[in-house]
Amino acid sequence: MFKYFIMIISIILVLSIILPFLTVFLNVDYQLVIEIAKSKEFIDSVKVTFFAAFIATLIAIVFGTPFAYLITRYNFPLKSVLEAIIDIPQTIPHTAAGIALLLTLGRNSIIGKGASIFGISFVQTFWGVVVAMGFLSFSIYVNAVKEGFKKVDIRYEKIARSLGASPFKSFFHVALPMVRHEIITGSLLMWARGISEFGAVAILAYYPMTLSVLTYDKFQGYGLKQALALTALIFIISMIIFVIIRIIQNIWKYTESR
Repeated sequence: MFKYFIMIISIILVLSIILPFLTVFLNVDYQLVIEIAKSKEFIDSVKVTFFAAFIATLIAIVFGTPFAYLITRYNFPLKSVLEAIIDIPQTIPHTAAGIALLLTLGRNSIIGKGASIFGISFVQTFWGVVVAMGFLSFSIYVNAVKEGFKKVDIRYEKIARSLGASPFKSFFHVALPMVRHEIITGSLLMWARGISEFGAVAILAYYPMTLSVLTYDKFQGYGLKQALALTALIFIISMIIFVIIRIIQNIWKYTESR
């Protein structure tokens, strides 16, 4: 009885997720989907979206990996506060995050004026897209890698140090290789989350248009039909991305179990 109850609950959950997808694909104009898929506007938005999310993820790897290690391996005052700060962007409305970024990085801000000296601007530019994506998805990567470091027995690092390895060497040659799966998974999840960002990107850098901004722009300017065709394309791209992620994760689980 319990088994069937759980199955019914699970079916309801799955249907509630599938239904919007089915509704889109049953109502979309597939000829229009093909036309939009071939358009320069769509292709450019795909390039901007994917590359900006990729750059944001690379930055997260460089700064987030040492941070995750710090949080996992060391105890210090206000450690919990620091962890909470990293998670804050996930809890606030993304439009509010966009406004905060605009004030922080705008042309009249201290950072904005300083960056302009080097020819860098964050308002209505590619780098604004990168910052908005990274700000709101950074914690996904950090939390994934943090869980990986927690699984690594610190005794491996202590043994390496007892054999003469420096803290840097034990980190790069012992700890880091043991969390490579979490680093890759966290990177993929952060990248996937970044490409879906809308609120903060629309406020800080409406142009160049990402996929989410382009969808909103089509809906506002051309109505539901155009937006629906673009939505169908985004659904297809998203499904492909997450199928690839799941396949990679399952391959790792299979190889580790052997």
